[in-house]
Amino acid sequence: MPLPWTDPIRWIFFDLGETLIDESEAINESIRQFVSGAEEIGFRFSPEQVKHGVREAYRQFSGFPMRTVMERLIPTEDLREQVRRSMKYRKDLERPFPDSLPLLAALSRRHKLGIIANQGPGTLERIARYGFAPYFKVVCASAEAGMAKPDPLFFRMGLEQAGCPPEQAVMIGDRIDNDIVPAKRLGMRAIWVKQGYACEQPLPEGPDRPDAIVSRIGELLPLLLGPAQ
Repeated sequence: MPLPWTDPIRWIFFDLGETLIDESEAINESIRQFVSGAEEIGFRFSPEQVKHGVREAYRQFSGFPMRTVMERLIPTEDLREQVRRSMKYRKDLERPFPDSLPLLAALSRRHKLGIIANQGPGTLERIARYGFAPYFKVVCASAEAGMAKPDPLFFRMGLEQAGCPPEQAVMIGDRIDNDIVPAKRLGMRAIWVKQGYACEQPLPEGPDRPDAIVSRIGELLPLLLGPAQ
């Protein structure tokens, strides 16, 4: 059965990274680059040590977990900058989760879909490459918008472009701090997808709590449309 509050929902907004797009290989490559760059200036860390730090940063709701790890492990900004110069985030290693396209195709037959995501330049080109573009009527990406989650103005931008009041929209994302809490405080519904490093973030109580929780994106369809959609 679909969730009881889905009847008035007109718009479904998605985050991208670790929600529709698997960033695990790109993140692991960033960790490898960090370990290598740190070693070049005399600091030795294992990938497992850095991954543990990233998980802990997510649990503590760090806005920029990798930056937080670097600040904890490398003592000065000059040294951190040396490491950063040896690093480049590999967008080419990102891949759509296998369930993403079938999910978007099914949902788009009944709802309008949008994106509210913290992304670097070129989001429209990337979603076209992944096959997502035909399904999205609104795309709000931070690099182009000049603002980022969890800023409520960023969510309002998406809602205004959609012409949709918050109570008729749901936000789906992997982060409690960036996706769930700001959406709930605006009056949207919110579904937490526990994928990626943010899956260990503490679950809030009260009105900030997500309306539903799934462990992977493929579990959303029966919750939103019912069985056999």
